Amino acid sequence: MNFKELLESKQMTGYRFAKNSGIHQPAVSKFVTGKRDPLRMSLRSAKRAADTLDMTLDEFFVTLDNGEEE
Repeated sequence: MNFKELLESKQMTGYRFAKNSGIHQPAVSKFVTGKRDPLRMSLRSAKRAADTLDMTLDEFFVTLDNGEEE
């Protein structure tokens, strides 16, 4: 699952995610469009993202990692 699909599955917009997580909107936009890899975000940001999406850090990384092409 990519980041956009993850947000959609949680019925959350990029704007709302940015607002709730404290991650800057331009970074979120790049995650959503695929211009930036969310698996490369800092651990602090990943924790904020997971908390915002009501997931554990493990669930967050596994969910995104399963969507990566090899």
